[in-house]
Amino acid sequence: MPDAGRRDGAYSVTLTDGTATRTRKAAPEDLVPVQELHRRCSAGSRALRYHAGQCGLSPAEWRQLSSPEHGTTLVTAPTGRTDHIIAMTNVMRTDQQGLGELGILIEDAWQARGLGTALAEHAATVARREGHHALAAVVAASNKPMLHVLEKLDARPVGATGSVLDLRIVL
Repeated sequence: MPDAGRRDGAYSVTLTDGTATRTRKAAPEDLVPVQELHRRCSAGSRALRYHAGQCGLSPAEWRQLSSPEHGTTLVTAPTGRTDHIIAMTNVMRTDQQGLGELGILIEDAWQARGLGTALAEHAATVARREGHHALAAVVAASNKPMLHVLEKLDARPVGATGSVLDLRIVL
């Protein structure tokens, strides 16, 4: 399990291999590094995150994701390389009071190092702070790494549509 802590309003995580990362709230000017993150992710990773072949985010999509009235988007970079975003975490509002929606995209080279678990745990903390009582995660049944992360957070299935599972994390 990574060692995690807060410094200067950011969330710091030391990965299982000793690499330090820093997670902070996304800003409108992060669009270019987020687009670069999407380009470095495999088509498979993007398909698992978006349930479609999305290659990146349009400026309008990014404005919505980085807008506080729609929720909270966090970006993660290796410590000391703030311009090199390696992960994006979304805790977005839904039309159901108290229910947020969780989404995480991690660059392929940074997967399987404890970052997904740390980001999901931090997202749960952010969601609680924003007044949510639960987080929804819509995950492909084939996305074993994300299902493993969500299992650690005691996510429970509430439905399925084809090969896509609808899970809830009670906060």
